[in-house]
Amino acid sequence: MISALLLTAAQGLYAQYNIETDTEVSWITGDILISASAEIPAATANLTTARFRLTETIDRDLTSIVTGAFDEIYLDSRQTLSEGFTSNQKRLTDFDALNLTKSRVSSSMSLKLDSVTNLYKYNIYNDLIPLLLTHEKPAPIPTILNWEPTAAFSGIIIYAADPLPWYGEPGSGHLQQAVFPKIYSRRMSPVASAEMAEPEYLEKWGFVLYTDSLDERRFEERIGLYPYRTTAEAIFGNNHTDILITEEAAQKILFNKANHRLIREGRIVVVIGNH
Repeated sequence: MISALLLTAAQGLYAQYNIETDTEVSWITGDILISASAEIPAATANLTTARFRLTETIDRDLTSIVTGAFDEIYLDSRQTLSEGFTSNQKRLTDFDALNLTKSRVSSSMSLKLDSVTNLYKYNIYNDLIPLLLTHEKPAPIPTILNWEPTAAFSGIIIYAADPLPWYGEPGSGHLQQAVFPKIYSRRMSPVASAEMAEPEYLEKWGFVLYTDSLDERRFEERIGLYPYRTTAEAIFGNNHTDILITEEAAQKILFNKANHRLIREGRIVVVIGNH
């Protein structure tokens, strides 16, 4: 994912730069790698000084650069990760405080010696979710009154790799990954959301794990040996991040209170397509 923004520096010598950012996300590890590149002015006489000043300038404006790069990552069904920070002053202040302690992974010059690239690394679970959480105690999990024969499972696997219909609007497409997706029944009754999960588990590995792998053994720590398997029925939300499952699947998950632990601890894997 590549985006660009205009960086205004404090020093008059470097008044404006076009900063190009490239973002890579691993939803399995939670790592986000952001590279921020800027061209060295053509008239620069001393490359060493120019590189140092430009590198430091990017560091000083890291919050605005990174929040701009977050614009293509979804927070939930309504907001991007960028909007999640910029729309909330406390979150933005806390993120700025994090960036004051953030060390760049590396800084390098291009082979043509005409640009500088700084590389930064964030982890969704350890770095960002603590700043994004709005609860200290999880919300109640929905109660199912109708009896549904079920068992106590060790995890939940939702297959959502194929294109799915968009609930409430024409068309279909692939599920989009998000930091805080929600799961509903086909009748739009809430089944699971990050608000129902324990903060300690959200900060450990997030609410759901997205993967394009069908090898369940890779995620045994999270979903155990006896997970409940189901298929997504539709996609919901402005950002197409929320999942609808059948009424039967919702009841199998919710009726047995032993399965509430799976929501509280985020023991959910969503299989997505490689798109």
